[in-house]
Amino acid sequence: MALLAQVARQLGKQLGHRVEARELEGHAHEALTAIVDRFDPSRGVAFRSYARLRLRGAMLDGLRKETDLPRGVLTRLRAVEAMDLYAEGKAEDVAVRADQAATADSRLGSYLAGLATAYATGLVSRGEDAVEEREPEDPETLTAQRQLRTRIEAALVDLGDPEATILRRHYLEGEDLNDAAAAVGLSKSWGSRLHARGIEKLRKRLADLR
Repeated sequence: MALLAQVARQLGKQLGHRVEARELEGHAHEALTAIVDRFDPSRGVAFRSYARLRLRGAMLDGLRKETDLPRGVLTRLRAVEAMDLYAEGKAEDVAVRADQAATADSRLGSYLAGLATAYATGLVSRGEDAVEEREPEDPETLTAQRQLRTRIEAALVDLGDPEATILRRHYLEGEDLNDAAAAVGLSKSWGSRLHARGIEKLRKRLADLR
């Protein structure tokens, strides 16, 4: 319960304090029992790391089902989801798990840079609400998002497959990550890993272009 409250406060802050922590807790409260039941300590991931991602996921799913969210919340929602997808992919990757990312300064720096790249990519993504896309509140924000999207599109051109295809279908075309992974013959687990690797390749490519 303490972790649930902590996750709700952190996510509320990331969403710009536009959603109350109590509301976020309500979205994830029922998920607690399932999270405990499905936890497998043999995979080497700490329970708090495992539970944190799934609690956040339950909160985000609950928010997505709401139809009257402000456009600013929708934009941040997609960005936070992208960041969580990256973190989950790192946890799935046996070579470098998310809970081990802080064992060295260089690895931590790479992990944090990956989170930042995922967040930025999510800011310009086409979510399920793309049919009724809502513009940002001010022209300056809209211009910045368009410039960022143009850079990401350019970076994906020669990023290499299957990572480029997964990122393009998920973020630029608004396709669910599982469907994007299936399109290139991958399972959900492998799609999550390659999403994380694709974000890291995108980070390096964006740096080269800059």
